[in-house]
Amino acid sequence: MRNLRIGLLLGFRQIQRASIWTTVLIIFVMTLTFLNLIAVSGVLVGLVEGAEQAVRENALGDIIISAQDDEDRILETNTVVQAITTYPEVVDYSVRYSGNAIAEANYKERRDLSGERDTASLIVQGIDPAREDSMSNLSHLLRDGSYLEADEEGYILLGAYYLKEYADDFGDIFDTIDAETGDTIRLTVGDVSKEFVIKGIIESKVDEVNLSAYIPEREFRRVFGRLDRNADQIVMRLADPAQNQAVAEHMRESSIGNYAKIQTYEESLPKFLIDIKNTMNVLGTFIGSIGIVVASITIFIIIFINAVSRRQQIGILKGIGIERKVIEIAYVAQAAFYALTGSLFGALLTYAVLIPYFAENPIQFPFSDGILVADPEGTFWRFLTLFIVTLIAGLIPAWLIARQNTLNSILGRK
Repeated sequence: MRNLRIGLLLGFRQIQRASIWTTVLIIFVMTLTFLNLIAVSGVLVGLVEGAEQAVRENALGDIIISAQDDEDRILETNTVVQAITTYPEVVDYSVRYSGNAIAEANYKERRDLSGERDTASLIVQGIDPAREDSMSNLSHLLRDGSYLEADEEGYILLGAYYLKEYADDFGDIFDTIDAETGDTIRLTVGDVSKEFVIKGIIESKVDEVNLSAYIPEREFRRVFGRLDRNADQIVMRLADPAQNQAVAEHMRESSIGNYAKIQTYEESLPKFLIDIKNTMNVLGTFIGSIGIVVASITIFIIIFINAVSRRQQIGILKGIGIERKVIEIAYVAQAAFYALTGSLFGALLTYAVLIPYFAENPIQFPFSDGILVADPEGTFWRFLTLFIVTLIAGLIPAWLIARQNTLNSILGRK
């Protein structure tokens, strides 16, 4: 403990006597290293996290109820809905009916009945417009036109991928029609056909939304012959999303579990998406580790030059009885000061500036709104790695200089 106290005192005095600009520069390098270690992996993971958040907000919510594996639809949908409304944790929900249809755009203008038809296969969602908007903010995703009204008929919202004008940006990979807001299309389901006016175009970073067409539930059940009112999907939003596991488990144990399959949002995620997130995290850590190597080399060079320039003083300290370990502790304490101070500034920038900024101003990628993700536990382990590597980088040059012959150090001989 005596050696530790003396070593810390010597290290503190050396920091005090060092050039303020040198100290600021070293701390700045350590801050950038910390940000590189945290922010790079945070942005890469944030790409996937942003996509997940968009799916959660605009499509699936916190809990998803779907048909059991051996059923086509949710049994006793009305009973299930009534049970859902008894849960105080559920603040919004939407009942969705889904079916496939063929949309035709040029049937009025086509002169030659044997000519090529402008058609596309649609996934049509029957919704309660007000409930769906409350649940997924669907009206806020309108790129053009206006939103559906519950009491109107003959209107449809089309996902952007179904329209040639918007889907061309992604290449010829989507089944599209050449139409726009205000045009009339013919929707065909089996032997039933009905005309719909395109009231609006929905565009989102969520593919499930862009590849859906929306009509009011009442009209959907007439066109698709769905008279039993059994829905295909019910999605819910909770007051506290973190409670979705507990609420879903309670629902499974209740009567709802007899009629449908209940999943949390996390359980509904495909495995490949989780694998992508893990891969991005590993890639970000690898890139950040390069920054750790650069920072450790920087600290090594600075401590080494500092120790060499003070070689004579180190010899005098050893000559008056200061142990070599004390000198090594002094230089390690300097390295620890730089690592701690730089990491502190980096953490403040990350959590007080960067994360809130990217939450308000996400990075616009074609498939997601990228955010910065910095898990506190992961941040701690990265900081610990940076701290240990920095201590080692400070110890090695101090050990090399302090181990030299005392008399040679005092006289400046090699």
